[in-house]
Amino acid sequence: MELKRHHQVYCKILSNVIKEAKIIYYDKKIQKSSSKGKTTWDVIKKVTNNQHSHTDIQELTIDSEHLKDQQDIAEAFNHYFLTIIDKTNKNSAKNKTNNEKAPTFHYYLEQNYVHPPPSLVIKTFLIKEITSIIKALKTKKLSWV
Repeated sequence: MELKRHHQVYCKILSNVIKEAKIIYYDKKIQKSSSKGKTTWDVIKKVTNNQHSHTDIQELTIDSEHLKDQQDIAEAFNHYFLTIIDKTNKNSAKNKTNNEKAPTFHYYLEQNYVHPPPSLVIKTFLIKEITSIIKALKTKKLSWV
């Protein structure tokens, strides 16, 4: 019985040491990085085993209208993202019980930005176009290679 208890205690200590070592390792990796944002996301992906796959949207149904054309789908997303905040603000204002007005998203943006952000526009691209753009980019020598 005593041996089993020692084994459990040791396993718990070992797990904690490994967890702390990983934290220190990834913290140092991020601190040494010249691109902290990218490195942070790389660490998050590695730690969470996040293997995202890209799936093209072949068809979209909105209000019983079936969209199959990629440009129509992109325009539907544009419309949704351009109007969702106003709709949310209107619903939020309706749900208020007192006479206090709900702040609009403009209010929050004005608190942090001098100029309004640009509009979000989703466009469709051919794989050939993206490939040619990527090939045209100049490569940089990576310091960790």
